[in-house]
Amino acid sequence: MRNGGRFRQFCTASVSLLEKPVNKFVHEARIPNQVVSFDANYQLRRLVDSGNLRDARKVFDKMPQRDVFSWTSIIQGYIAATNYDEALILFSSMNVDHPRVSADTYVVSVALKACGQSSNLSFGESLHAFAEKTSLISSVFVGSALLDLYKRTGMIDKSCRVFSEMPFRNTVTWTTIITGLVHASRHKEGLMYFSEMSRFRELPDTFTFAIALKACASLRQFKYGQGIHTHVIVKGFGDVLCVANSLFTMYTECGEMEDGLRLFESMSEKDVVSWTSLITAYSRIGQEENAVNAFLQMRSSEVPPNEQTFASMFAACASLSRLVWGEQLHGNVFSLGLGDSLSMSNSMMKMYSTCGKLDSASVLFRGMRCRDIISWSTIIGGYSQAGFVKEAFEYFSWMRQSGTKPTDFALASLLSVSGNMAVLEQGRQVHALSLYLGLEQNPTIRSALITMYSKCGSITEASKVFEETERADIVALTAMTNGYAEHGKSKEAIDLFEKSLKAGLRPDTVTFISVLNACAHSGQLDLGFHYFNLMQEKYNISPDKEHYGCMVDLLCRAGRLSEAEKMIDEMPCKKDDVVWTTLLRACTAKRDVERGRRAAEKVLEVDLTSSTALVTLANIYSSTGKWKEAAIVRKSMKSKGVIKEPGWSSILIKDRVSAFASGGQSHPQSEDIYSILGLVAHRYDCAIKRAFGSIQICDP
Repeated sequence: MRNGGRFRQFCTASVSLLEKPVNKFVHEARIPNQVVSFDANYQLRRLVDSGNLRDARKVFDKMPQRDVFSWTSIIQGYIAATNYDEALILFSSMNVDHPRVSADTYVVSVALKACGQSSNLSFGESLHAFAEKTSLISSVFVGSALLDLYKRTGMIDKSCRVFSEMPFRNTVTWTTIITGLVHASRHKEGLMYFSEMSRFRELPDTFTFAIALKACASLRQFKYGQGIHTHVIVKGFGDVLCVANSLFTMYTECGEMEDGLRLFESMSEKDVVSWTSLITAYSRIGQEENAVNAFLQMRSSEVPPNEQTFASMFAACASLSRLVWGEQLHGNVFSLGLGDSLSMSNSMMKMYSTCGKLDSASVLFRGMRCRDIISWSTIIGGYSQAGFVKEAFEYFSWMRQSGTKPTDFALASLLSVSGNMAVLEQGRQVHALSLYLGLEQNPTIRSALITMYSKCGSITEASKVFEETERADIVALTAMTNGYAEHGKSKEAIDLFEKSLKAGLRPDTVTFISVLNACAHSGQLDLGFHYFNLMQEKYNISPDKEHYGCMVDLLCRAGRLSEAEKMIDEMPCKKDDVVWTTLLRACTAKRDVERGRRAAEKVLEVDLTSSTALVTLANIYSSTGKWKEAAIVRKSMKSKGVIKEPGWSSILIKDRVSAFASGGQSHPQSEDIYSILGLVAHRYDCAIKRAFGSIQICDP
């Protein structure tokens, strides 16, 4: 325990002192205060205010008599220097070694501030008891300091209790309790306190309005936020920067981007928070290019970016897959001296990983002076998403050796790569570790386990994980529904979905993709349309391109190509090459040349060198005897350098995944592999010939 001996003395002394009558205690304590030199206290205060703590301490130690003002000044000096332990030692010394010095409300509130800023809850709780027994608790200063202490240490319920018992409250106390509730994600309660506070019109200040607007943004309470905006204007706080920034965030997070932009343009002053909020708002709605333009405008305005600005920009570059822009920002970070920042390194590593530049992410990771769980999770997630099983597990082992406890994200990343690469044994090892760490019921881990077992072909184990779920959620349900659909168990997928609806679970957009896939695999056209309409009419979910893709696939499997083409044409969202490719392949099976040609043209509008479109179109022409047209398409492929992408498969041997493509020569042991393959093929031919009696003798 920090300041253990002195702290225990303080607790004991404070109790013994409190056994005296309070009036006698105060009378005795104030006698020596009268002889303290005013000049000494003035000199001490001046040195503390100037930051010259060393000389201030010399003056303090040489003072023949010290009063509560002297002690308060030196304690404040150590708090300002962030030496909270020494500040609390001094407070303990004042009470233990100098019992005649009376602790007043101000010095107690200062000591509580030190406890709050150092998260020293045990000392703070003793000070709370001391304040109650000396009747200092009724002071608004002591009460505010207690509120701040419990807010900072996560004891928000204690903060509420202290607040309810306070005889007097001011703007600071109201703002402190509202801030504590909002920071604890208890936004609704925070707004309830704000509503009560607003009955006293003179109380809310700029900070109170700012934190209340933050609560509105988190709850998406647009109407309530608009009401606060009206009060802001009436109070004349509209031009105060922190309030304007909070208003902008409230509008944009509530989906009112146009109103937010109008507010932003009307701001007479913009700081780094204003610009970063704008960049983040654009990224949130998928307008990353506008986010980049906002960053360029910010640089032109000569407002320097901070770490949060760069973090938002790196995320935007990753979403746009603009590696060059990210590299330029990387240089910018170092030129501003932010290169050693942990959060910056994590953001840059995430950008490089997302853009497929894993070597740069690895160099950055290995050069970091310190790493947190986000660093480890980012590098593991990067290699996992790229399909590098060996490297992902190597980094995970390194993380375990460093003593860092794995998070659900790191384990989910390993489960994801195990599923994508169909390495069941590694997935089972991660499952065992999640059981050991007690994370098996974590929603992220649970859904990742179901997906991993499904992708590795073990639908039985996936089903077992789902059935052992203590509390079913929509994520696990979606994973299981998708697993059943991928394994051709459409009936089980649909039955599970129907069961979840009866249990009151609300399906989300991904859940409907899974159940529509199940309908497509089983050819249940009418049921598919039922769910497609249900999604919009009952659950108010607007279908996106994935949902339309499922419906197009469903119509194509049913042979209703005309309706499928019409649905694509009428899609309200952006049409990609996937839906047209689905129709194109269906046209091949039905030998629908004209519709196939139109579908191929649409695919080529999106991707001029699409091998799938060109090869499929050539096959349609060939299957219908249009050899001339097929030859023209193949000639076009040759002139564009388009080749059909070969299929590939992989195998895990000794913790290393080896991938093979038809006719590939890239594997380092390809010569030996082809030699063995040739020998196996030769012996197989010999066995067939012997079985049919074609020859009598065959060389081994």
